[in-house]
Amino acid sequence: MRMVCLMNSGEMPLYASLNRMYSQLISLMRDILAVFDGGGLELIEDVAEREADVDAMLYLVERQVRVALDSHLVASSLKVSRHQALEYSNLAKSLERMMDHAFQIGNYLLEFEMPKLSLESIPLSVIPRWLDALKELMINIRTRESPRIEAARNELKQSQKVLESHEEILMKSNKKAGTILFEFKLSESLRRQCAYASDFGEILLNLKVNDEMSSRRINEE
Repeated sequence: MRMVCLMNSGEMPLYASLNRMYSQLISLMRDILAVFDGGGLELIEDVAEREADVDAMLYLVERQVRVALDSHLVASSLKVSRHQALEYSNLAKSLERMMDHAFQIGNYLLEFEMPKLSLESIPLSVIPRWLDALKELMINIRTRESPRIEAARNELKQSQKVLESHEEILMKSNKKAGTILFEFKLSESLRRQCAYASDFGEILLNLKVNDEMSSRRINEE
């Protein structure tokens, strides 16, 4: 076991912080799916602790970025340019916002009576699609393959449209008010997660463009 002092801003790689945030996010969403599939609420009883962990990692990333902008040595130790450091901070914010909505969904389940929803139907059927798209984007933090990033973003945009249509249908539904409200809030949170994940992909494309411009300037010099 290797102890890492987080007081040293250059000690913890930015990618490692993002990966921890991502791991907490997807583990919570998978547990939420398991609860909808009949699992016990004890699977998500620690939802507040998981959200707090993601918040803490965001604060760490933002602190590292601030220091990196002031110190070339810290930026070098983190193995990122100052522009990259700023974009990594934006990636972390997107993950934190997705976690906020995972936290909200978890609280809905803990605080309100859960209606019976099919995993194969909207809105729950969007969660596996969102998980796959976000996984693809996380892989591309390093590889930055534009076609794969765009494919993931297109999948997320399609999911957003499906959820928007579902919410319109809910507004005209004759289900019980409590059931409609629960399902509407669930759909809205999932839709926002898709939107933030799409933003995540756009940030990756910005990073790729900046890298290409930097390489072009170096070659011209």
